[in-house]
Amino acid sequence: MSTHVYFTRHGETVWNTKKLMQGWKDSPLTDKGINQARQLSHRCLDVPLDAIYSSTSDRAIQTAEIIKGERPLKVVKMDDLKELSFGSWEGKTFEENKRESPEEWLSFWETPHLFSNKSVEPFVNVQERMVKAVKYIVKQHPSESVLIVTHSIALKLLMTYFEKVPLENLWSTPPIPSASLTLININSEFYEVVYTYDTSHLEELKN
Repeated sequence: MSTHVYFTRHGETVWNTKKLMQGWKDSPLTDKGINQARQLSHRCLDVPLDAIYSSTSDRAIQTAEIIKGERPLKVVKMDDLKELSFGSWEGKTFEENKRESPEEWLSFWETPHLFSNKSVEPFVNVQERMVKAVKYIVKQHPSESVLIVTHSIALKLLMTYFEKVPLENLWSTPPIPSASLTLININSEFYEVVYTYDTSHLEELKN
């Protein structure tokens, strides 16, 4: 039997709307972000969740608590589920970082497998800690259903691992929407990606 692992990215934040890089720094959910989390909570009402895990960043914890609702569960916080640390780039806009570090900025987006910056966490490190965290969680919850609340790049790096996408093609996949839902069935011998980045529960995306 497999563990059903649901993944989501936190709801929209204030810094998201200002296009500021967050990483390990933080900003609160916007009203829209809170509503996104509430819609996802409603989506998950019929999912018999046995545990909820979250990054230790407040924006992820807030999202997790909203999704939890009245469930008699405690949100388990894990540092390994945090976003990539942007170091000196955090709190700045894309344009500021592009202007201040043009070559490294270009490498970040064009050649992620070669990217190196003394203050920015390496992509490989994020992928390794995310995989480690998920394997630990699955081991704790055999044949159960678990929700993990994490971040955009952290989740993207995890999915490149599961989908066997080379790191050089990291940005070839579409951006991960806030409060979207991904389901992967995992056990010690195999895994199955059931669906990715589903947003059918988000009203503002419906036509």
